[in-house]
Amino acid sequence: METSRGCPYHCTFCAKDNFRNLFRRRPVDRIGEELDGLIAAGARYIYFIDEIFLPYKDVLETIAQRGIPFGVQTRIDLWSVEMIDLLGAAGCVSIEAGVESITEEGRALLDKKCKLSTGEISQRLIHAKRRVPFVQANLLDSSDDDPAAVEFWRAELHAHGVWANEPVPLFPYPGSPDYTKRWGAPDDVAWERAHAAYLGEFDAFSDIQEQRPVPLVQLELPGTSHA
Repeated sequence: METSRGCPYHCTFCAKDNFRNLFRRRPVDRIGEELDGLIAAGARYIYFIDEIFLPYKDVLETIAQRGIPFGVQTRIDLWSVEMIDLLGAAGCVSIEAGVESITEEGRALLDKKCKLSTGEISQRLIHAKRRVPFVQANLLDSSDDDPAAVEFWRAELHAHGVWANEPVPLFPYPGSPDYTKRWGAPDDVAWERAHAAYLGEFDAFSDIQEQRPVPLVQLELPGTSHA
């Protein structure tokens, strides 16, 4: 379910411009009503699919009153230590945190408007792991990040129980500033164009993905199966 839609940030890689640009919160009483309905229907876990789950005390208190475990995707740099504590106390069991780059220069290049240093981000993630069972730091492949420094940073977080992925290549989502900068406004073949460029520019994609993606034009052929 959602507690909000849209995002107040404009990171270059995010495909939100065409559909979910304007950030708006849902009324807290409506959030409570929806939670009650899901719990009454048998839900035992909630995942919040907000573009960005922001640290609002009234939302966390509303969730905490229901006593149901939940997961979120967010930016850990937006959370104070006190709000992380409240997040854990409210029942959060999973955090996917977008870090993207381990350098201030890399995050600035992605227009993240991050106000914390990398060391401070690391400490917030480690503190979050003390309060929440699963914490993941997401990284994107950045030319500004030294591979050896990335591996050192990942190892430090892993030692404290925080999962940090190997940096994944940046996909130029249609509707993202990155796509618009490269090709202009999306058209009817925007996804095919972006996907073809992605496959052409990179050979490896993720440390949890062994197979190479099939080109979209091949997937779209009539009667083609890739199960």
